[in-house]
Amino acid sequence: MSDSVDVRSTDVIADLVVHYLSLLRHDIIPPLLSLFYLLCTGSLFFDVIHHMLHRCNKSSHPFLQHLSRVHRFHHLYFTRHMKFDKKYLQQNRFQALPLELVLQILGTALGYIFASLVTPKGLLWTTRNHLWSTVSFQILRTTFVILKSGRDSNHVTYETPPKDPNWIFVGPEFHSLHHVYPDRYIGSFIKAFDWIWGTAYSFKRKRFAITGGSGAFGQAIVTELEREEGVGCIRKLKFGTDWDHYHFEKALPVLSNSDILILTHGSKGQDAVESNCNSAIRLVKLFKKHRAANSAYPTLPEVWYVGSEIELHPAWGNIHLQRYSQSKRMFLPQARSFFDDPDIIYRHIVPSAFQSSMGTSVFPAVWAAKCAIWWIRRGARYIPVTYTGIAWLNYFKFMYCIPYAEDADQM
Repeated sequence: MSDSVDVRSTDVIADLVVHYLSLLRHDIIPPLLSLFYLLCTGSLFFDVIHHMLHRCNKSSHPFLQHLSRVHRFHHLYFTRHMKFDKKYLQQNRFQALPLELVLQILGTALGYIFASLVTPKGLLWTTRNHLWSTVSFQILRTTFVILKSGRDSNHVTYETPPKDPNWIFVGPEFHSLHHVYPDRYIGSFIKAFDWIWGTAYSFKRKRFAITGGSGAFGQAIVTELEREEGVGCIRKLKFGTDWDHYHFEKALPVLSNSDILILTHGSKGQDAVESNCNSAIRLVKLFKKHRAANSAYPTLPEVWYVGSEIELHPAWGNIHLQRYSQSKRMFLPQARSFFDDPDIIYRHIVPSAFQSSMGTSVFPAVWAAKCAIWWIRRGARYIPVTYTGIAWLNYFKFMYCIPYAEDADQM
């Protein structure tokens, strides 16, 4: 008898849980989505105008010049060296921050109007109460930031901005880079604008070192970099002259004065493991150890490694592909460790086959290089350059199935 009572009691509790979860689903989630939507539209509108203000600082239009000058106080207050300059405290408080607030409120209002127009009658999910709640939150937040002398969670003093752990939302790591590169890293709440316009990366004053620069992809990526505005320098590390699989001393001066190391060298021959795996590991570790910081533009060192879809698909019985596959897969644990290493930014480029001395394809290396740069401009660190879709599938293997290298703690 007691057992049946216990069962009934358990059923009642379960029914109550389901009931309250149902209430949450219907009463809480839609308003939260509405508020999130309004915050995003306000932020995105501000981001668009924000980007325009940075491009209008030399505009001939007096009003645009004035708005640009007002916003510039914000960058004078929190400098590109990520330090606060109290000389511009009041201008930031009472000019730059109110301008930001007005633009966010205007964007939120436009988002509300848009939702009202496109939502079928009777199904309105963004209400006027949600609008006023969002505007009230924006006003309270800005007031708090003004009272805190403009020192909110996105403005943190760094010697070098740390690796950004977020891929959707903007945090202090991402926003600090906007102060280093004012025309890039525009997003204020979410990174949608930077994804769309390709402003989540800056090549300005970056010093590049590249291996395999005479290969098909190496030549193509160098050409693309030369087209980017403001690249500092591009230096090729020649195999047999500056380095080989066992000697790297001559490469150290270049590595120590570079910001980005691009590893495009590779082989399908007997030296595949040394070329595609072991030498790449040694070069990355030497670069990380000896690289001197760029005091003018303080950023973490970067490594771009050109992988392959052979990391996932079989070698089809081809002995050359078998060697190539083995060497690329041997590198993956190190690549996975580099990917999460807080002291470097590692980008893993996974292209489909392209035309080169290592094989034929219908797509040229120029296409692969353009695609890689397109992704990098949007902040991607795993970069699928694919017409087969295999690189997309390989992402899940790379992120969730590859273990860290055993010596990762020594890197």
